[in-house]
Amino acid sequence: MTGEPTPGRRTEPDRPALRTVRIAGIDVVDLTRRDIVDRAVDTVKRRAAAPTVMFALHVGGLNAAADPAFVELMNSADLVYADGVSVVLLGRLAGAVRMERSATTDIGPEIVERLASELGRPPRVAIVGGPPGLAERAVAALADRYGVVDAGTFDGYREDYTAALAAITDGEPDLLVVAMGMPLEAEWVRRHRDAVTAPLVLTAGGLLGFLTGDESRAPAPVGRSGLEWVWRLAQRPALASRYGRGALTVARLALGGDRARAGGPP
Repeated sequence: MTGEPTPGRRTEPDRPALRTVRIAGIDVVDLTRRDIVDRAVDTVKRRAAAPTVMFALHVGGLNAAADPAFVELMNSADLVYADGVSVVLLGRLAGAVRMERSATTDIGPEIVERLASELGRPPRVAIVGGPPGLAERAVAALADRYGVVDAGTFDGYREDYTAALAAITDGEPDLLVVAMGMPLEAEWVRRHRDAVTAPLVLTAGGLLGFLTGDESRAPAPVGRSGLEWVWRLAQRPALASRYGRGALTVARLALGGDRARAGGPP
């Protein structure tokens, strides 16, 4: 069922509210991965005056959802999607029907590839995040694969982003990728949202490392099985604490019934 629009979110008259379910207080869209990519591409093609902001909810977000400020931050997005099998599991328990695991490392490149095919020109991509040099290498990888144009690349370790935002505005991006890890990337988006002119903003966590080859994706069968976290853990043992805590969080949420149907506009 579709509920009333969530307070504080932007409602566009030509776009009906999407069905969502509430997971740990966060409204997550009940959409397939293809639906999410379609909606992102359509957003860019429509070129709305205000940006559409998309956040991913993964196990790290579930761990942080005990903090009301984090929940409020996540719900400030126009669309929150399920990035992880644990989120999909909780979504199904909350009544989701179509929800699929929609990893940003999958849908980010898919969005860019679709834009390259459907815009009739090279898509313009801006990236903010990572240590110095990583954003430049990531957009270069996208240029090699999809012919994108660099619309502004900046690291995620700056005190002041005024000049960076001005340069990105001049670059006229179709897509702005913010990759600082949660909650920093979401906080950055909320702080600077009024200065963003890109029609689509995607927070991307570890996407840059996958684009540049610094981290490798799991083989397709492993990804389809929902066990990509095992592959990532083998590459980055430091993730063990987050995943272990996440397992306890998911169990608590699943058994505690902290789920309710909700509605919100994309």
